[in-house]
Amino acid sequence: MIFFVYRDLLNWLRIQRDIDEAYPTPGMLDRYVEEKNEEFNVFLSLWLDRWLEKWRERVRILHKKPKIPKISLERTDKSIRIFREMPHSDELKDAVIRKLINHGEICMTEQIAENLIVEEIAKFVPGLDEGNKVTGLNSLEILNNLIPRISRLSREKGPIVYLRMKNGLF
Repeated sequence: MIFFVYRDLLNWLRIQRDIDEAYPTPGMLDRYVEEKNEEFNVFLSLWLDRWLEKWRERVRILHKKPKIPKISLERTDKSIRIFREMPHSDELKDAVIRKLINHGEICMTEQIAENLIVEEIAKFVPGLDEGNKVTGLNSLEILNNLIPRISRLSREKGPIVYLRMKNGLF
């Protein structure tokens, strides 16, 4: 859970404070912590309260593997491969994270962004019996298709991230 908090805090600071990706945000955090900056401690406490609230709202822990149809798994796997291989995938993911944060999502933003992108790509992936050609796929169109969905997310309540935990961890 600490890893998710850390990544979300870095993303939030980068987006909200308009920090260039090349700027060493982790170093900035280390400096604030070392200086025991009171203002930063107050901010961090408030931010963590909001993050935990969003965690409880958006994340569900699963203790056993859900039953997902084979065709859905195959389409998702293919969509993930396409996303990882497509040009400008990092920029697309960053733009979706930026939109999510600007609409009030602060918890699991990287995972939500990847899931939204993969779901959108899956709409373009043909069925297994239709061949392997993927048509009409570009980063800008994917982003434009996701913007209305991201806007609606802030008005929706309930889980959108499901984490599976191995038995015996709790």
